[in-house]
Formats: sequence, structure tokens, C-alpha cells
Amino acid sequence: MPWSVSQRKRLDVVEKGILESYFGDKITWNDPQGKTTVELKISTNSDNHYTLRIYLPSDYPNSCPELTVASPKELKRKDGTPMNGFASDADHTYGTKDGLIKICHFHQGKWTNEYTLYQVFMKGLLWLEAYESHRQTGKPISTYLREI
Repeated sequence: MPWSVSQRKRLDVVEKGILESYFGDKITWNDPQGKTTVELKISTNSDNHYTLRIYLPSDYPNSCPELTVASPKELKRKDGTPMNGFASDADHTYGTKDGLIKICHFHQGKWTNEYTLYQVFMKGLLWLEAYESHRQTGKPISTYLREI
């Protein structure tokens, strides 16, 4: 998708600047003129490694982007069974995209164009920390994410 001039300015100046200042070379932009995704390689407090992927909608920043866990591809529950990929309030998930778990990060109706990709990734990091807490305790992920 070709980005408009204002979208390119937002992505190239604002978003890239913020992401590079916080995450440096851990950020990867994919297909910046097509179905654009942005990936962040990140470690949790337990030093487990993940890759989060944001899918930018064609009208970004006016619509909420989708956020997935790109790596590892299979997330397991405390009991060892795979997360099913269905929308789940308990898991704070919206199902899947490209076979990857979609994370609930912002209420779609509350999204405004003032939010940034940095904020989306930070919500993703909070979700990963809650996921790891679930893996230790067996409590639902929602227990740790009351109102993110």
C-alpha cells in the first residue's frame, strides 16, 4: 500500500525516531510500501526472548494496528497445551493473524491517532510479562492485565 505524504512523515519521522531511540537495532521494518509490519525483538524480565509484530492498517494512524507474537510461534499454557488462538477474554487475545496469536493491546473504539507504535509495543511487553506469570501460576492472563 502506498503511504500518503502525511503517513510517510508520521512513520519516517515520528514513529521510527521514537522506536529507534528506545529499542535501537531491535526494530525491523518490513515492506514499508506494501503490507507494512514492524517487529521488535524483546526480552522479558525472566530473560525469555520474543518477537512482537505490529501490522499497520492502510489508514494508520487513524485505525488501531494489530499486534501478534511472531516468535515463538507456539505459545503454551502452564499445563503445556498450546494456546488455541481463539479470541479469549481470559487470555487477552483476539484470535490469530497469519497463524500468530493476536494480543489485545488497546480497545479498538478508544484508539486515537495520537497513540504510537511505541505504546503498542509496550502493551505487548506487558502482555508477555502477564503470559509468563500465567505460565508460573496457572492464573488467567487477564488476572495480571486488569485494564491495559
